[in-house]
Amino acid sequence: MTYDPGMSSNSGERPAGARPQIMVTNDDGIDSPGLIAAVKAVSGLGQVTVAAPTTQQTARGRSLQGNRSDTLHPVQLDGVDSSVKAYHLDASPALVVRHALMVLYAEGMPDVVVSGINFGENLGSNITISGTVGAALQAASHGIPSIAASRQTAIKHHFKYGKLDWQDAIRVTREYTARLLQAAGLNEPLPFDVLKIDVPDPCPAGIEERFTVLSRQPYYLPLYRNPHPESAIREAATTINDDIASLDPGDDIYALLVDRVVSITPLTLDCTAPFRESIARLQLR
Repeated sequence: MTYDPGMSSNSGERPAGARPQIMVTNDDGIDSPGLIAAVKAVSGLGQVTVAAPTTQQTARGRSLQGNRSDTLHPVQLDGVDSSVKAYHLDASPALVVRHALMVLYAEGMPDVVVSGINFGENLGSNITISGTVGAALQAASHGIPSIAASRQTAIKHHFKYGKLDWQDAIRVTREYTARLLQAAGLNEPLPFDVLKIDVPDPCPAGIEERFTVLSRQPYYLPLYRNPHPESAIREAATTINDDIASLDPGDDIYALLVDRVVSITPLTLDCTAPFRESIARLQLR
């Protein structure tokens, strides 16, 4: 089925000829090459608006922190068509999303929010730390289907931009943005709120795109070489948990770390545990 741009996911039938509304955000900041890559990924799929943090906001999760006196600052993104309106705000990714949705989309929410493309994969139980995922979850809390897209990247680039080839991540992000617009346009409830997409490096065309479950294992681990009570937080080095034996072949870490394929993990805002089992385990005996 081909996506019909005359349909909307959150406001009933969109008037004939109206373009889908796509908001792009991230946690790496307005100057991130990954943000430009995300804009290129969704270019032509709808009317694109960018709202991103002023500065690097990696690992802010879904926190609502920022300069409460700040407002959206318009900016022209390098290499991006002037028809794409872009803004930055001195705030965490989730707060940027919340504020932008309220002041830029007062007449109707966007059809899809794309968060990324992040410098560094977001996998396993660490994802609640991720500002990329946090921004997507914030959008989802407003009823907007969202994507959190990440590119596998050396840890040294997590807080400092590096020159990377974004074409593979652009291709995958574009494919799933188009699919999500199509699914959302059917005006039927989706079984997920966020698609978490992690693209391996390299990722040649034709590589497997695997739907995965979220690993219960942490992907990133802090390492203190000589831990003691006076150790400073900054002394922790970030390392990757490569304990392959603890992984499930169906989870997101295994897909990217072991099989080197694209991982697509559908996420939901519903954090409720199995209800009947939880009650049964807590019954007095």
